[in-house]
Amino acid sequence: MVRDIMRDEAFLSRKAEPAAPEDLPVAQDLLDTLAAHKDGCVGMAAQIVQHEIDHCEGVLI
Repeated sequence: MVRDIMRDEAFLSRKAEPAAPEDLPVAQDLLDTLAAHKDGCVGMAAQIVQHEIDHCEGVLI
């Protein structure tokens, strides 16, 4: 599902928790949203997707 791009700095500055398998629908929403905004989110998309993959694999940055 395409969602609005989050811009709330207070929300975005919260400490993240490791992703779990049940978070995969959220990751799919992220991919859908980035695909819908691909013209303006190319570099950001690559960084976010890699970050989420790292979390799913247990890598904490």
